[in-house]
Amino acid sequence: MAGLGIGPDDFALFDIDDPDRRTEALQRRLQPKLEAVGRELAGGLSRVAGKELHPHCGLATARRDRAPGELFVAFSESPKGYRGQPYLALAVTRGQLHARVAARGTSARNAAMRRALEREAQNLARKGKPFRKLRLYLGWDHEDLPEVAPAHSPAFWQEVADDLAPSARNPGVDLGLAWTSEEARSLAIGDVLGAFRDLAPLFKLLANAR
Repeated sequence: MAGLGIGPDDFALFDIDDPDRRTEALQRRLQPKLEAVGRELAGGLSRVAGKELHPHCGLATARRDRAPGELFVAFSESPKGYRGQPYLALAVTRGQLHARVAARGTSARNAAMRRALEREAQNLARKGKPFRKLRLYLGWDHEDLPEVAPAHSPAFWQEVADDLAPSARNPGVDLGLAWTSEEARSLAIGDVLGAFRDLAPLFKLLANAR
C-alpha cells in the first residue's frame, strides 16, 4: 500500500484461524506498522480536527478464545489514551481498511454527545457527499462489511444518538468509511487524511460536546 506500508500480507494475517497465533502475528507484524502510520498521521489529523491529537495503537488480544477481528490506531485529545472520549481510528480488518469516528462505552460525556447529535441531526443529514459512504460499525462482527448508512435521514442520526442513551446495551458511536484491501493498496497518507477530513464535522461535534 503506497505511502502507508501496509499491504496484502498484513490483511492476510486475519486469515490465521488459531487465536493465539493470529494474536502473536498481529502484535509482531502489523502493530509496529500501525504505530508508525499513527505517528505519521498525527500532525495532519490534528490540523483536520483543529486540536492536538495523540496516536494510541490498540492491542491485539484474543478474547474468550476468539481471534482479534481488527487492529487499529486511535487518535484522541488525551496523551494517556482514547477510552471514554471521542477518537478517530484507522483500522485494519481481514478485507478492508477503515477510517472511523468513535466513542465507546459508558462515559460522563455520553449525555452531552447525545444531545449534540439530536440537536444537529438535521444539519448532519444535509452533509451530502462527505457522508454518502458512511457505515455504522457499532456491534459489527468484523465479517460482512456494514451496509452504507442512510446518513441523509435525520431519523438515522436520532438512532445514532439513541445508542448513547443510558439504557443502550453497549453505548457508543462508531461510524466511518471503508476501502477494500485492493483499493487500500494504492492509498497514500494524503488520501487517508482526505477521508478523515470528510469525517471531521462529526468528530468535532462529539469532541466539543459538553
